[in-house]
Amino acid sequence: MNKRRTMLLGGILALLSIFAVACGQEESKSKFESTEYRIFANETKDKLNIEEPHYIHSLDTSIVTAQIGESGDIIITSIGQGNTAVYVGDSVGLSNSARIQLSVGTSGKIDDIRINEFDGRRVVPTVKQAVIISGTVGSPISPREINLQMNGTHFIVTYDMEVTSWIKNMSIGLSAKISDIIVVDNPDHPHELYIEVSGTPLSASSEVFDITIPGENAGRGWDVYVIHRDNAKFDIIQ
Repeated sequence: MNKRRTMLLGGILALLSIFAVACGQEESKSKFESTEYRIFANETKDKLNIEEPHYIHSLDTSIVTAQIGESGDIIITSIGQGNTAVYVGDSVGLSNSARIQLSVGTSGKIDDIRINEFDGRRVVPTVKQAVIISGTVGSPISPREINLQMNGTHFIVTYDMEVTSWIKNMSIGLSAKISDIIVVDNPDHPHELYIEVSGTPLSASSEVFDITIPGENAGRGWDVYVIHRDNAKFDIIQ
């Protein structure tokens, strides 16, 4: 009788062991593990039509994070499950950009990758006139205006709108706002505006203006980069 009980108990334990192993294997299969999708710097021209990535944005950072590595690689890392997209833009002022659509499954694998290229060469925002913003660190500058013009799309802005963040290399202590909006035909679609820069600079700079217009203010689904102009720059001295 004891022998039968021992055999029965042994059988039950064996079944439980098999069940535990099966459950462990199933859990291992379904466990989410973060994975990485990478486009190497020497591949961005062929895959994205972008020679030098400058801007990257993940539409949903709860699904994937996205960054441009020090070497120029595009690095997308899975965080959660779902479908989303990553936008990448260039740095040459011509607004070439790409949308990387993708999905992340329960295992964390990045899959179903589709890339759409956007050739922004018809959208060429420029600094229309030469302008030097000069001054001395610690002293208020005389307010100066930067005249921007954009064809192929239009600005979506309001008067006195704060746009300091548009000027990526703004001298610390200075700020910028929309001072004038030029309308030619359609009042809802201005193609030219003025940005007034004022304040007291706390850092020296001799850099050419590096201006990025956010997509939401440029009538686009992606950011637009303003072409650099050698005689549109800062001249802030110590």
